[in-house]
Amino acid sequence: MAMAGALAQPAVARDLRSFDIRPGRLSDAIVALGVQAGVSIGLSNAAAQNLPVPGVRGRLSVDRALRRLLAGSGFHAVRIDDRSYTIAADRPKARPTTVAASAGPATPPLDIIVTASKRDVRLHDFPGTIAIVDATAAGLNGNARHGTQAIVDIIPSLSSTHLGPGRNKLIIRGVADSSFTGPTQAIVGQYLGDIRLNYNAPDPDLNLYDMAGVEVLEGPQGTLYGAGSLGGIVRLIPTPPDLAQTAGSIAAGIGKVEGGGPSNDLAGMINLPLRTGRIGLRAIAYRSVDGGYIRDAERGLSRVNRSKAAGGRITLRAQLGDWTIDAGGTLQNMTNRDGQYAERDEPRYTRRSAIAQPFDNDYRLGQIVVTRKWNDITLLSATGIVGQDVDERFDATRPSDTGPRLFHQRSRITLFSSENRLSRQKPDGTGWLIGTSFVSNGERLIRELGAATAPARIAGVRNSVRQIAAYGELSLGLGPLIITAGGRLAHSRLAGELLDDGKGRNEPNRSEVEVLPSIALSWRPARRLTTFLRYQEGFRPGGLSVAAGSGGIVSQRFMGDRIATIEGGARFGHPVRDRFSAALSLSYSDWKHIQADLVDAAGLPITANIGNGRILGIEASLRWLPFTGLWVEAGLFLNDSELTNPSVGFEDAANAELPNIAWTGARGALRYDRPIGGGLSLSLTGSVRYFGHSQLGVGSLLAIEQGNYADTALGVRIGTERFGASIDVTNLFDAARNRFSLGNPFGVMDRLQVTPQIPRTVRIGVDARF
Repeated sequence: MAMAGALAQPAVARDLRSFDIRPGRLSDAIVALGVQAGVSIGLSNAAAQNLPVPGVRGRLSVDRALRRLLAGSGFHAVRIDDRSYTIAADRPKARPTTVAASAGPATPPLDIIVTASKRDVRLHDFPGTIAIVDATAAGLNGNARHGTQAIVDIIPSLSSTHLGPGRNKLIIRGVADSSFTGPTQAIVGQYLGDIRLNYNAPDPDLNLYDMAGVEVLEGPQGTLYGAGSLGGIVRLIPTPPDLAQTAGSIAAGIGKVEGGGPSNDLAGMINLPLRTGRIGLRAIAYRSVDGGYIRDAERGLSRVNRSKAAGGRITLRAQLGDWTIDAGGTLQNMTNRDGQYAERDEPRYTRRSAIAQPFDNDYRLGQIVVTRKWNDITLLSATGIVGQDVDERFDATRPSDTGPRLFHQRSRITLFSSENRLSRQKPDGTGWLIGTSFVSNGERLIRELGAATAPARIAGVRNSVRQIAAYGELSLGLGPLIITAGGRLAHSRLAGELLDDGKGRNEPNRSEVEVLPSIALSWRPARRLTTFLRYQEGFRPGGLSVAAGSGGIVSQRFMGDRIATIEGGARFGHPVRDRFSAALSLSYSDWKHIQADLVDAAGLPITANIGNGRILGIEASLRWLPFTGLWVEAGLFLNDSELTNPSVGFEDAANAELPNIAWTGARGALRYDRPIGGGLSLSLTGSVRYFGHSQLGVGSLLAIEQGNYADTALGVRIGTERFGASIDVTNLFDAARNRFSLGNPFGVMDRLQVTPQIPRTVRIGVDARF
């Protein structure tokens, strides 16, 4: 929620006031108007915060100033009293049964802004496939239970591995290299606002409490986002500090997993204007516990996979004239007491292991973002530093061992990123963008293997990469046609060395240079129809890994890989204002020298280039309002992938499908809202998400089946906008199908491991805002 106001002397709505408000975003404009007029203005629609509005200057009444500010925006001001207003969306006018003279131009629909475009392109001008999720409308930001999996459940083209919270890999549009995590850079770029979250680490799985929204931009996105965006990007949009009003929220819940342990969650937010209209602070804290449900028959233990997460975010915003400065930090610690896999030859949700296999992911982020706006020109500088410690243990006991055997792997990652860009976006959809980017990532991987009580250090690896890039994009209009062309020139400096091998071997530094072009067309043949065609490329630099050789542990280089994609599609209708909207897209990707993190026959991690491949994808989605209060959503993703030219050693995978991507993914959802009297409203939600068949990896050893299951959910909330109580149920039919055929790399070749669906879970919660 964006709010604006001032602790000034009372103002009467009809009194004349002097206003000097520059053109810009709606959220910024209402803060300035509220301060200058001494009134409070509420904006509850998070999607409208970035709506461009004209400036207002002169001596006017508050009512007239608001009308000028909101003219043609699709919104209007509702006066609550002489000092309070709220901004509401215009209601669509009912279609008359007879023809009548128009009283004036029709109000245009609210613009949805694609902020991931880096120059605030309107959705109907954007030439690509994107999913935009309003976190409030989707129920993602109301409690401490939701992380990345909640986004996966909403978007059919987005999927994930299922090793456990804080240790998964994300996949978009079927661009998947493997199911394992190692030295290769992630194929999906993850961002918090304009700050990169990771490089080659697993998904940090940040909590979504108090987020404003999520954008999933399908890839590749090499021109704008550089290396590591082969599949696309996932951008979390945090709610900014409110510079005008003190506000807060709290949410709490308790839950129970069928046949498992109890769960609980607690989250809170506080927003403090430190200097009204100029400086504000917003802080979020959360904690959650997931009750375990896996039983270890060998050790005689139940609920071994209990997990905890705790963390918070803080942002300090300063508005200094035309400058906006956001400085903040994020901290999150995730601990899984044991793996969440079971075994096929055991009872449901049961396995056998000699020792516990815990996992820990500690994540820290510091950031500063500086923005200045001159009418339709924006300057942005974003700098972030990430520290991430990932610690995991696996049971490496062999049948011939006399005692338990442990594999312990610790990864220490430091990521520094800085981006500076200047952009201009015009109302007609044309504009330009130029920028520079610097990324430095270093990882130190330490490994131990041996007796569980005293494992011995074995060879690890250190990898570092520094990338510097310059990029640009230009959009020109030819009537209803917009042509966009861009490019990125990137230079990567790579270094690596083996650790603890007793020989102190270093790999020589080496450099890679990449040129990534892009071109796109966007055409609006009708007011409610947008068609587009796009070509873009992406890449990942190479690196160093360790592998078992004839002489023991040896270093092994892997080459950089590159992908080129062409896609075309169409969008019909407006998702906010129209009763019906739909989208359809078709894409083809050619992927060269695919990097993949794998395991060898002994279960030890390795990295290799497995060959060339291709991916064909089809996506469709729709949103329908059959009558007031009921929304229906549906989405479908079809994928056909193939390893067309395998590398040496992977010949048995020729023509095999790429790993961990289902042929089919689908989702259907309903939401029904209605008032029930006494100022209360009832909200009902229901959804089903289907994941089709896939395989764990490439090659005969890892061609293990998984998938072909459906997740279901049902929720009800009764309350007001400020207070409510809710009940949510997931996995309604208590299904236990296999989501993922990996839990421990040292036993995966036995083909017994399964990751069953989380049993039926019931949560009762309360939420409040003040």
